[in-house]
Amino acid sequence: MEKKEIQINRGVLSRVILGFLLAFSTVFIIEHFNSFSYIPDTSNLPVYTPEGKIILMQSYNPSTTKVAVLNQITPFGTKISLPTDGIMCSDLIYAGTEFKDYSNKVELYFKAVFKDVVYLILFWIVYVVILLFFKKYHLKITK
Repeated sequence: MEKKEIQINRGVLSRVILGFLLAFSTVFIIEHFNSFSYIPDTSNLPVYTPEGKIILMQSYNPSTTKVAVLNQITPFGTKISLPTDGIMCSDLIYAGTEFKDYSNKVELYFKAVFKDVVYLILFWIVYVVILLFFKKYHLKITK
C-alpha cells in the first residue's frame, strides 16, 4: 500500500494563522465593552423597623458593604460569575481602586474571550475566508 502525501500551501497556512490572530484581537477588543454588575451583601442590615414593619427599601454604605455576587456580562450576552473575594462595593463604584485598574481587568477580558469561543471561531472563519479570497483574486481599480 502506497502512502499518500498531503501538501499544504505555506500561504494558506499563514493566512489561517493570521485569521486567528485577527479574530482573537477583534474579540478581545470587543470584550472591552462588557459590563460588570453586582449585588451588595445586605445580610447585616435590619429587615424590620422597631415597630415590626418590613423595610422594603434601604440604603447601604458602599465603603463598608461587601459584594455578594459579581457578574461580568460580555457584549455577546455571556454572563460570567466572578469570585468576590471580599471586594467592597466602593471598589466597583469609585475610580482609582484596584478593581478599576486596567492591569487587573485585562485578565478578565482574556477569560471572557475564551468564554465566547463560539464568536472567536466565527470571526476566525470569516477572516480566513476573506484572506483566502484575496489570495486567489486580486482587485485592481482602473480608470
